Amino acid sequence: MRTVFFVIVISVCFLFGFFFFAFYNGLIILRYPSYRAEVEQFIENMKVDKKKVFLFYRNKKKWNKEKVYLLWTNDKAKNIEYLINSWLTLLDEERVMKKRVSLQTVLLASSLQKAYLSFDRNPFSSDSPTHEKWMWVEGLLKTLRENDIDLQTVYFLVHHQIMDDYHLDFSNPWPICGFLGL
Repeated sequence: MRTVFFVIVISVCFLFGFFFFAFYNGLIILRYPSYRAEVEQFIENMKVDKKKVFLFYRNKKKWNKEKVYLLWTNDKAKNIEYLINSWLTLLDEERVMKKRVSLQTVLLASSLQKAYLSFDRNPFSSDSPTHEKWMWVEGLLKTLRENDIDLQTVYFLVHHQIMDDYHLDFSNPWPICGFLGL
């Protein structure tokens, strides 16, 4: 009687261990009924289109305009991220900036139409003239404005902290219309 009991316990433990191993390693997949509806809803919300956008920057005392095509989704933050990273890549290719900068994160406060843009490093060197820094900011704002990004103000951050600059004040948000009236 005892040996039969031990054989049953060992067999149950072996089967349980086998199924746990298979589930843990992805050999067995359990799907819940609502899973398919969630995936279909996610795919529906993430429609991607190819959109023509314009990138504006100032180089050699004149404004330049470049046309590029980007993937455009229903996610406003992702669109801003793609747009600004494309703009930063263009500035790097045109050697407008001394160092390569990329946008890390975009956070939107939708009720107030604010965007928080966090870069991986400060885009300005300490010896950059104030006018050059200002035109960099104006170019970014004009790029956002001309591509119909529905914002009112933009905060500039570096590693999720307020951007620190001796000449320009980044402690307050910059209006999307800029200060040049372009």
